[in-house]
Amino acid sequence: MRPFRTSLVLFALFAGVCLAQSAEELESPAVNRIATRLNCPCGCKTNMACRMDPYPCRTCWENKKKILKMEQAGMSEQAILASFASEMGPNTVVVPPGILGSLSFYTAAALGLILVVFVIRKLSRKEAAVAGGGVPHDPLLDRYHDQIEKERIERELDKLD
Repeated sequence: MRPFRTSLVLFALFAGVCLAQSAEELESPAVNRIATRLNCPCGCKTNMACRMDPYPCRTCWENKKKILKMEQAGMSEQAILASFASEMGPNTVVVPPGILGSLSFYTAAALGLILVVFVIRKLSRKEAAVAGGGVPHDPLLDRYHDQIEKERIERELDKLD
């Protein structure tokens, strides 16, 4: 009877090892595709496909096990996401930014580039005007220069007398 019990215990042990999830199954593209759409609740500010130290993150690892079991049970991706949202709250599911959110970055970058080009051109024109001929002709300024010159000449003439 004893050899039978030993064989039974060994068989149960090997069966448990064979049925356990491997790291390859938990890091499969199918599991990671769903895990990237879920926020990690451990506070690391990443998704559940994270590889933060110490790897593996226990929270993400346990949730990946749940994802794998749900996939093996035949649940769809949307059903798995809905299950996590009902269990952990709606903030767990990552909401993609949409078309306006995606385009806003590129629009801001293009507007910034246009502004930089505009400022550079404006500054280079001022420098070219100063280097090319100095100050543009202004009749009012010429009148003041003439008046100053006239007063200077009068002072010099007064000195001669």
